[in-house]
Amino acid sequence: MHIVCKRDALLKNVSIVQKAVSIRGSLPILSNILLEAKNSTLRVMATDLEIGIEASFEATVQEEGTITFPSKYLLEIIRRLPAAEVELYVEKGSQVHIKADKAHFTMSGLPADDFPLLPEIKEGQKLKIQRGVLQTLIEETSFSCSKDEITRPELAGILLILTPGKIQAVATDGSRLALREVEAETEVEGRLEILIPGRSLEELLRILEMDGENEVEVTLGNNQVEFRLPQRKLITRKIQSRFVNWEVVIPTQFEQTYLVDTKRFQESLDRCMLLARLVNNRIQITSQGASVLLQAVVPEVGEVREELEWSQGSGSLSEGFNVRYLLEGIHNIKTEYSYLAFAGKERPLVLRPSDEKGYLYLVMPLRS
Repeated sequence: MHIVCKRDALLKNVSIVQKAVSIRGSLPILSNILLEAKNSTLRVMATDLEIGIEASFEATVQEEGTITFPSKYLLEIIRRLPAAEVELYVEKGSQVHIKADKAHFTMSGLPADDFPLLPEIKEGQKLKIQRGVLQTLIEETSFSCSKDEITRPELAGILLILTPGKIQAVATDGSRLALREVEAETEVEGRLEILIPGRSLEELLRILEMDGENEVEVTLGNNQVEFRLPQRKLITRKIQSRFVNWEVVIPTQFEQTYLVDTKRFQESLDRCMLLARLVNNRIQITSQGASVLLQAVVPEVGEVREELEWSQGSGSLSEGFNVRYLLEGIHNIKTEYSYLAFAGKERPLVLRPSDEKGYLYLVMPLRS
């Protein structure tokens, strides 16, 4: 194997796939990235057997071949190379040489024979989704996923619901829930639900942000889902556990509803966060009539209080909430004003844009 390519192209594509490298896997080969030179193209690939990412780009291929290279070294080497053409070649079976200008690394790789190739979904439903639609759905829900993939795997996923003319994304970790709805051509009849690991969709988001293509081809298999762009591919397992009955969690009636200045509310929460992070992110929201008090108290350290005037609203309440959860939700509201709706004592708070119905964010109060 012997190729010459641009350093920036190599860095970009290795950066894309390295997120799929296995960190604690039992197979040493999964800590490597596969490099395959063929037909004027260099293909790089990584997998942890749950998610696999593949990227390809143009290169001068002087000799075709494959090799795997330790991920922890490959990315750092490329980052530190001078901005020049990179020459990469293999000698003596698996000895890899990487050269750029006067820099020359010689490292040991592993033969590609034992590297698991990404599965091909030969039979499955195919869909096309606009890149911007997928970006919006993932960006505005993925932060609400649980990071615990073992205890309740369904809470570590994002549920995509496709119906004619509409796609919904729902994510919850049990303490909060994010729902985003986008009008889009879906090419489906009836209702189609897919539960995908949030980690996989966050990696897809990174790829979408780096790729200029406007359309993503999605292939649905029995156990896996593939997202394909002309020079990128991500394949991930589906979560087979049943997602929670999320619709019953969203209140239909509220005791108090307030209209607030989105930016000012966000800034106030951010100031409260300075102390609240010392007490498990807890703040107390107390309102009476048209004013509200945000408060965080840290024993033996200090207190932060800030009073806001609601633009609209009435009633009274006093509940504790996780300020980080509130900040993450309000961050996704782009309208000048937001609605805060309280369903009652020890019941959820709902945030949504004032003049746009496609987004809803729900946070459960903290126990006293």
